[in-house]
Amino acid sequence: MRNITLLILFVCSFSFAQNPTNYLEAATSNYKITPNTDNTRDGLSDIDDNLAIIDTYTVLGDFLAAVDANCSDTTLTSEDFSNGSAGITACGLTVSSAGDGCFTAGELEPGFTVEASNASDVVLIAPGSIGNTDALVGAINFAEFTIINFSPDVYAVGMDIWENIEPTTIVRVFGAGDALIDTFNLNTPVDTQTFFGVIADEPITSIELEGLNGSGELFGNFLFGADCMSLSIAENIKDLVRIYPNPVNDNLFIDMPARISMNEVLINDILGKSFPTEVSNGQIDTSKLESGVYFLTITTNQGKLTKKFIRQ
Repeated sequence: MRNITLLILFVCSFSFAQNPTNYLEAATSNYKITPNTDNTRDGLSDIDDNLAIIDTYTVLGDFLAAVDANCSDTTLTSEDFSNGSAGITACGLTVSSAGDGCFTAGELEPGFTVEASNASDVVLIAPGSIGNTDALVGAINFAEFTIINFSPDVYAVGMDIWENIEPTTIVRVFGAGDALIDTFNLNTPVDTQTFFGVIADEPITSIELEGLNGSGELFGNFLFGADCMSLSIAENIKDLVRIYPNPVNDNLFIDMPARISMNEVLINDILGKSFPTEVSNGQIDTSKLESGVYFLTITTNQGKLTKKFIRQ
């Protein structure tokens, strides 16, 4: 419930015997789980494979140390959901600082919203309700998955994750323009608060948590924030931009972080002769070039760099 640079992590284990589709129904009945077949938001199949993720972490201390080492602003906001209602409560379609069925306006830290896929409700599980040490929130229906949206964007996110049926959680990290930055399959033992942290060097706009095979995923002890964009992008731009394959036969691919945009691309041979260059979907057709050594000069919004390549 405050800006912090350190948080104590509590871990517990408890057997939750029910196998329901809804946390509120779990107290009295067993239900057949119907896996959710539409398990991603529409139009989000493209992966931003630009090495934006600095690293992921399974230990809170390692995560905090990495934030300190990699981020220019190391401020993290902490939300433990401890001010919510008792027991197991349906909160409505969203949970946020604006107020909902579990928290009054202003009780939660600003900067994030929790919702569930397919417009189902979010649930609050108070400490001890299912054997959990700390308060947890997430999609109320097990066939749905949990979505955490950030505003403003963040670079570092840490949390405890809880699964009730399957010991695997799929985590999808999204960036600018709802581009899928990366997907992780986490080992999250059933009925145990398991820490997961991720740091990126480009903004994180949202994270999805999905329990495998319709398991019910929840999260708590939530940390988010920091600014981990490279402190000196212009100096490191040659390391951030790569071309492949090299040597090349036909198509030469250019790979760079989403925050770096290309303004102009030129190809010159070793004598300085220039060749018409067109980039389409991040690739250049080099099939019309003679075999030899060439230089690719890329002018970006972060500066200019030159890469050498060989046309076979």
